[in-house]
Amino acid sequence: MILLRIVCLLIGFVFGSIPTGYVVARMYGKDLRTMGSGNTGSTNALRSLGKKAGALTFAGDILKAVIPLLITAHVFGENADTRYLVTMYTGLGAVLGHDFSPWLHFNGGKGIATSAGVILFTDPGFFGLSFVCVVGIALLSGYVSLGSITAAVVYLIVQLYWLLGAKSFGWGFYPESYNAAYTAELIVIAFIMSGLALVRHKANIIRLIHGNENKFFKKSR
Repeated sequence: MILLRIVCLLIGFVFGSIPTGYVVARMYGKDLRTMGSGNTGSTNALRSLGKKAGALTFAGDILKAVIPLLITAHVFGENADTRYLVTMYTGLGAVLGHDFSPWLHFNGGKGIATSAGVILFTDPGFFGLSFVCVVGIALLSGYVSLGSITAAVVYLIVQLYWLLGAKSFGWGFYPESYNAAYTAELIVIAFIMSGLALVRHKANIIRLIHGNENKFFKKSR
């Protein structure tokens, strides 16, 4: 069982570490790390390189979570007792790879789009709720970071609702399931996933508190 966890983490990490934003920027002859906020995520790609680059980065960051999740689901997903454990460890690996890519000297993005890929694979309704949180709050407030931070908190709340209440969730053709013995472990992973997003947004949170956060589509300071 320990080996299963390690393998899922590593598969997720390998795919997650692909620096999508950096690769897209190189297609434009640019280095995204030297532009805007210096972040290699889709928001900085959108602000610094335009809609097409932003869309490509966003799609790539989602796929680098979905693809390893599909692989581990195919290989390890038959056992209902460990199915969601496989999903969560693979998803955590993908987010860690995105945030701390060895190809970028263990730097990277903030993990929101890659986390969205994990959520999309996990449950379509949950993905819709997360999308509304990010886009809705960003449009209302003008701050993409505030939408992302809110989504990270909502992610944890929904996970606790599912896991503590033993609720059913997942896609109809692939319902997520787990043995109750893993509930505490799954909750810890959920806290790590949510906590990573908040930690990676530390500078944004400080700027929001002081009222000098960058508005949507404006260049980072």
